[in-house]
Amino acid sequence: MRGLPPVGCTFRVRRWDAVVLGSALPGLIAAIRLGMRGLRVLILEEHAAAVAYPGIREPFMMAGSGSDGVLGSCLKALGIPLIDRRRIRAAFPAYQVALPKARVDVGDADRTAEELEAWNLSPEQTARNLVASLREGCEAQQRTLLNAKIYTGSRRIPRLSRRAPSLPQEPQAQSNPRNRIADPVGRAVAEASPLAAFCDAQLRALSDFAEIEPPTTIQTRLLGAALGGAAEMVEGHRWLRGLLDQRIESLYGEIRQLRGAFRLVSAGNQPAIELERSPEVCAGRALVINAPLPALRDAIPKGPIPELLKGPAASQQRLGLHLRGPRRALPEGMAARVIRVGNLSEKISGTNLIRLRVFENPDGGDPVDLVASAVVPIDATVDAVRDEIEAGVASLFPLGREGWVRVACRAPLWDQDEILADPRGEGSWPAGAPLRPVSRTPAYVLDRGTLGALGFEGDLLLGWRAGDAIASDLS
Repeated sequence: MRGLPPVGCTFRVRRWDAVVLGSALPGLIAAIRLGMRGLRVLILEEHAAAVAYPGIREPFMMAGSGSDGVLGSCLKALGIPLIDRRRIRAAFPAYQVALPKARVDVGDADRTAEELEAWNLSPEQTARNLVASLREGCEAQQRTLLNAKIYTGSRRIPRLSRRAPSLPQEPQAQSNPRNRIADPVGRAVAEASPLAAFCDAQLRALSDFAEIEPPTTIQTRLLGAALGGAAEMVEGHRWLRGLLDQRIESLYGEIRQLRGAFRLVSAGNQPAIELERSPEVCAGRALVINAPLPALRDAIPKGPIPELLKGPAASQQRLGLHLRGPRRALPEGMAARVIRVGNLSEKISGTNLIRLRVFENPDGGDPVDLVASAVVPIDATVDAVRDEIEAGVASLFPLGREGWVRVACRAPLWDQDEILADPRGEGSWPAGAPLRPVSRTPAYVLDRGTLGALGFEGDLLLGWRAGDAIASDLS
C-alpha cells in the first residue's frame, strides 16, 4: 500500500470491514451508517479521551432538535430508537451572549428581538426584521443542507460531486437592499452598529473555523438555528456520544481503547493499525482517519510520515478548562450556555471570546461542572491561557473564583476535537467536502474543516454523508 510499510510476519492480523481511528463525532456517525449496511466496524479511541469528563467533548450547542431538523433527521437516519429521540427537546434560551454592558438571552424569536431592544443594541424594528429574516433564511438553508449531495461514492475512489449545492446567494451591489434573506446580518449591523459584536461573537463561537469568518451564506443558518432553542436530553442518556456509542454496539460494532503508541501499516494490501507492545494488528478494507492530521503526525513514532497524514500544520486550537463548584455560586439568571466577550474595543478572538457550558448534577445538587474554552494559537502557553479563561469566567460570577476548583485531566495526544483549521481555496462548504482516498484500497480522512463553517451541524453531515459514501465504495 503506497506510503504505508508492510506489517511484520510475526503479527496476528484481525480484520474488519472498516477501522475508524479516533472517536470524534463525525467518525461515530459514519461508523453507525456503515454498521447499518451490515459492515463490521472497529473504532479505536485513545484511552485519555475515553476516560475524560464527557462534557469536555459534548457539543456547545446542539441545534435542530425537531423531527425535521438536521439533528432530528440525522438521529432518525442512524436508527436511534424513537423513545430516545423523544427525550431530546428544545430548551430556551439556547444560550446567553454576555457583553460588557448586556446579557442577551438568545432563543425564542420574539423574546430575542425584545432583548436586543431592551439592552439598547438595536431599535425595535431593526431587531424584529433581523430575527424574522434569520428564521426565514434558516429554514430555507436547513432544507438545502438535508438535500445536498455532499459526497458521491465509487467502486475505487470516492469522487467529489462537481456540482456545488446551492444556497441563497449573496446580493449583488445593485440588488434590493431590503432583501431580508440574502444578508440579514450585514443589513442589521449597518442599521445598528452595536449589533456587530453581538453577531460576530456568536458566529465565531458556533463555527469551527480557526481564524476566518463563516461565509455570508452560512451566517444566517448559524444564527437562525438558535431561535429554535438548544437541543437537550431531558431523560435517559445524558450525553450525545453515549447515545451514539450504544447504537454502535447494537450494530455489533466494536470500540477499543488505545493506551500506547501505534503505527499505520499495510497488511495484505489493506490499511492497518499496528499496536505498541501487542502482537495484534487491526486491519480493514477501509481505514477512516477521524482525528486531526497534525496531532496524529506528532503521536506516531519517529520515522517517515505516511502520505495519508501529510498536510498543513495546525495554527489554532480550542483550549478548554474544566471547573467544578457549588450551584449557589452561579449567578441568578445565567443560561446553561454562555458566549462571553470581555472587551469590545479589542478583537473578538482569543480569550476575549470565551464560550462556556454549565452541566448540572443529575440529582440537582452539588457540585456543578463548568467547561469553558477559547480559540488560541497552537503555540500559546497553556497555563497562561487557562488562567485568562478562568479570570474571564470568574468575572461573570458574583463571588468570583470563590468555591470553584480546576479539575485536572490528561489531555489526549491525538484523539481530540480541539485542533482547528481553515479550509484552503474552495475546499469548504458550499463548494464541497472531498474525502481523501489513498491507493486502490481506500483510506479516508474525515476533514472537519471542510464543513467547519457549519459547526455542530457540519459534524453531523460530515459523518452521515461520508459514512454513506464509504459504504457505497465497500459494497
